[in-house]
This record gives sequence, structure tokens and C-alpha cells, in this order.
Amino acid sequence: MNIQQLRHFIALAEKGSFTRAAEHAHLTQPALSRSIAQLEAELGMKLVDRIGKRCEVTAFGNVVLDHARRVLFETEELYRVVKQQHEGSAGRIRIGLGSTPSALLTAPLLSRFSTTNPSLHILLMRGSIPLQVQALRERTLDMLVVEIRGVSITADLHIEMLPALRTGFLVSQGHPLLQNQQVKFSDLRPWPLATTILAPEQIRNMVAIYGPEAHPDESVTFHSDAIDGLLQTTLSSQTIYYGVIAPAHELITSGQLVEVPVRPVSDTSQFAIIRLSGRSQPPMFPILRNLIRERMEEWSAI
Repeated sequence: MNIQQLRHFIALAEKGSFTRAAEHAHLTQPALSRSIAQLEAELGMKLVDRIGKRCEVTAFGNVVLDHARRVLFETEELYRVVKQQHEGSAGRIRIGLGSTPSALLTAPLLSRFSTTNPSLHILLMRGSIPLQVQALRERTLDMLVVEIRGVSITADLHIEMLPALRTGFLVSQGHPLLQNQQVKFSDLRPWPLATTILAPEQIRNMVAIYGPEAHPDESVTFHSDAIDGLLQTTLSSQTIYYGVIAPAHELITSGQLVEVPVRPVSDTSQFAIIRLSGRSQPPMFPILRNLIRERMEEWSAI
């Protein structure tokens, strides 16, 4: 038995057919079949049953699959830790950022490490939360800073909560809505509503606060993870922005954007640092974590 055979078996279990697994492993189908057959012969039991063009993992195979994944995880961790020790702080760290953390943290992170650790390679990646969680599990990202309600919490994820940030509605100075002392959600309907792409739990909270008419399918005109673009659209038109207030702090302070007093009061967004449980930390992780926490705590006071 060797690591490569375990990789082949995991690929077969996940892809469900020898053809797709062979393509994934960059092997011919006969070569993959021989690898699985050798593993079965060594273990003395069948790992998969062929059912037409598909194959299903046997009960014994599921036991082996669980152990194989753990062995593969630990093996990759060993190689990664050794590589980090060679690289030290002059290594690489790959961070997935949600839309709001991207708007708030990109400049501080790059500014800090461009002066103190210019040899550190930092990748900041923005995208949908499910895809970022998948990238974390595939080890193409080292950590995430995202809205926790977009994440399905499972045992393999280590969650470190960050301060919640206030959400609200913003419009440009002189918008007709500002003539009202208090505003209901229904009063927003004549104008376009712009927001980031919301997770299902965020949508449920929005509907719970403002009613069925607040469901994004009914109310939102513009969806985008580029908060800067949403704020510029709000600034140059009668579009209403809904989301975390902090990225607009300078525009609010300068009087260019104004918060609309929509009642009831809006929800907050809860963020977290997410890593794989049991995975060793990159050398620069403690410094990164402290910087991220400090900045999010500053923004939470707004």
C-alpha cells in the first residue's frame, strides 16, 4: 500500500466512475483499475462495487476511505510544515476574503506587509463563500475572513469569531427619502436597491425584519461583491445601498452619503476567521490574525 494508491481510491470514491477518476488522476483507466485492484488485494476485501458505468464504495471501502483521507491530510501537512520551516516568514499565505472584509482589509494588509515583510507573498482572493470554503478544504487557501452566516459549520473547520459590523441603508445627499423622519422598507420600492450577494441565512434575517417584500428576488436591483462599485453607483444616482456601513465611513463623514432611518433597525453582519481544523498555522498567521482583529474592532465601533 502506498500514498498514490490511497489518492487513486479517494478520487474513485469522489468521482463515482473509473473514467472520471482516471481523468482526474491523469492516468489511463487500466492503470487506475490496476492500482485499485492492488489495494484491494493487499487489504483482502473489495473496496468498490461496479454498478453499470458507475461504482459505489462498499461498507468496508467507506472505512478505508475515512482512514485514507486522514493519512493523506497528515502527509500533506508534514510536507507543508517542512516547507514552511525552510521558507520562514519569506513564504506565502493565501487568504480568501468576503466582500466586506475585502473592502475593509485589503489596503491595511498590503500596506502593513509591503513595509515590514516585503519578501512575504500574499494572495488575497475574493469570491463566493462556498467556493472559498472549497478552496480552503482543497488547501489552495490558508484561511478565510468571511460572513459566518454564509458558511455551513462542520467539524473540519476552525472558527474564530470577529466583531459584528452594523448594516444599514445609504443614499446620496439630497435623495428624496431623506425628507422623511422615519422610513419603512416599502418606502424604498420606487428606487433601485443595491447590495452584496447575500447568504441564505442573511436573506432569512432580512425577510424576518422587513417582511416578504424584502426578499432580494423581489427588492434588489443590483447584486455585486464589489462594494466600491455599489457605493459609487449610490453616490452618482438615486440607488439605495444596503449592507455593512463601515466601507462607506469616509463618504458618510464627508457628507456625500447619508444613512436612511429605516425602521425597524437593520441587522448586523457577523464575521469570522476560518481555518482547517488540525492544520498547522503559516508562520505569519498570528501577526495576520491580530491585525485583522484590530481593524475589525475599529470598524465595529462605527
